[in-house]
Amino acid sequence: MENLNIKIVGLGEGGAKIISNMMAAGVGKNLPVEFIAVGNDENIMLTSAARKNIFLNRDITTIYKSIADALRGAKIIFIVAGLASGAARSAVPIILSCAKNSNAVTVAFVCKPSVLENSLRKLNAEYTLNNLRGKVDTLFTVPAEKFFMFRLNQPQISLNELFDAADDIFCCGVKIFLEIISEDISLSNRGDAAFGFGEATTALDAIKLAAKFPTLEEDEFKSAQAVFVRLESGTPLPLHTVNAVNKFIKAQLPPDAEFFLQEKIIPSLMEKFFAAIICTRKAEKPRTQ
Repeated sequence: MENLNIKIVGLGEGGAKIISNMMAAGVGKNLPVEFIAVGNDENIMLTSAARKNIFLNRDITTIYKSIADALRGAKIIFIVAGLASGAARSAVPIILSCAKNSNAVTVAFVCKPSVLENSLRKLNAEYTLNNLRGKVDTLFTVPAEKFFMFRLNQPQISLNELFDAADDIFCCGVKIFLEIISEDISLSNRGDAAFGFGEATTALDAIKLAAKFPTLEEDEFKSAQAVFVRLESGTPLPLHTVNAVNKFIKAQLPPDAEFFLQEKIIPSLMEKFFAAIICTRKAEKPRTQ
């Protein structure tokens, strides 16, 4: 694990904010992780908590060199961004080029713009998504409207509060993926992906909550080619509990889907159980421009 050399790159204002939130939450604290922020707004970038901040308001040669230098030696590169941002449109092709040159595995967590966004931002999103799909190894794409599901009991919620919800979910998604990473699991070419998580007083209830998470739809299981499950508990899980979880997940999967289950003891959970699920399937071919 110490040889993985993981880089997490936040693009634009939203990406830079998520990077800062991840660092404050201790995401990747026990892993060889480096956080990088890339964007156009100097005021945003100057307040970023990332150790490396790359400005896009320079000539392309300088930008490319700055990003290449920042990503040098990476084995896994995470891209975190809102698809509609100009920073994502500009930086994604450069990051993917650098990753290809160094044979780094790439994982993207991106948010699709709301239907209320203007046409320019929608075009940015479509362009950037086409650059990602089929080119990154694993692609998590969440429509902005999904985040309304997390605030259904708050009808007066503001846009900023919705963005905060998105930040929290993306932080958890990256944290889950980092925790599931192990030397015996290939991350290459996993394709489109979705994730969910839940906490309950039994392991099976936690798994069921994770399976119903708003960003993880039923169809994700039916079309999954690989599913990764992580169970955290305060004490070792009895065999009958593990079997019940296996049975529940496998009943929803195609017969030829790969299934990986990890268990982790977290004493602070005490009587509670935390479950995380990642479903992946081979990516669709990118659309022609």
